[in-house]
Amino acid sequence: MKSKLLIREIKQKYKKYLNLLEKKIRSVFKEKVLVPEFITKGKRLRALAYIIPLKVHSLLNELTLNIAISIELLHASSLVHDDIIDDDEFRRENITLNKFYGNAIAVLSGDYLFIKSLEFVRSVGNFLILDEFISTSKKMIKGEFLEEFLPIKEKLNENVYLDIIYNKTGSLFEYALSCSEILISGKTDKLKLAGKFLGIAYQIIDDCEDLTIDLKKGKITLPVIYAHSFQNDILERLTDENYIKEILKQSKAIKKSMEVALNYLSSFENTLDREIRIEFESYLNYLKLRALECNNKFS
Repeated sequence: MKSKLLIREIKQKYKKYLNLLEKKIRSVFKEKVLVPEFITKGKRLRALAYIIPLKVHSLLNELTLNIAISIELLHASSLVHDDIIDDDEFRRENITLNKFYGNAIAVLSGDYLFIKSLEFVRSVGNFLILDEFISTSKKMIKGEFLEEFLPIKEKLNENVYLDIIYNKTGSLFEYALSCSEILISGKTDKLKLAGKFLGIAYQIIDDCEDLTIDLKKGKITLPVIYAHSFQNDILERLTDENYIKEILKQSKAIKKSMEVALNYLSSFENTLDREIRIEFESYLNYLKLRALECNNKFS
């Protein structure tokens, strides 16, 4: 609960920019194309990762904010397609497009959001950022391919898991910070690397929080990998909740996973220049608090 209060404080700090972002995102609904209601919700962590460094350098304006909108729409596009692949029924408490309208409409909606995301990138007129957009899109698709088609035996390898979450999720955080860096210095270097660390840390924490749901789907995440190395019959007993909880507790799988996440957060923090690191303090505290709350939940 404390983490929810902290994210509200963070969003309040950047209220001016987030309000404009929300207004532009809602404008997508006026184009008479079916888009998911969930795009009007969310913590906007990816957009904030882009916004924070630019605020430090006084480079935020209505034009540069278009990249933040592009980031959120690209993320939304990937979620619509994920829901189709996973046959999910709900997303952020809303029924998914694929369940309400069918897969055909959902595919078209996801494609439309992708094109709108590209349109907002183009409006900034920076070819380096466009290159990063293309590279990130390819990584996100690669991550989805790996998650869907690799055999379970390979997905039980920690390095394979880290590669999947970097491509599928971490690359979008990397994109957010690389865009900031391009606008600040004209190149990609430390901030892009920091974004990679941030994205991997975020996804590990998210996977730990969603562990109960993911176990029912048979999804392989880091705590499952650690629990499996402790007791290798866990994959055959995923429906036995009491057994799973006991193995997770005995193996300290959540604690070990959070230690990995916190190490990535530390690497992220150490990569930032002082001014930007100070501005990211509340953001980092929010993620660390989520990690602590999740660890306590499964202890």
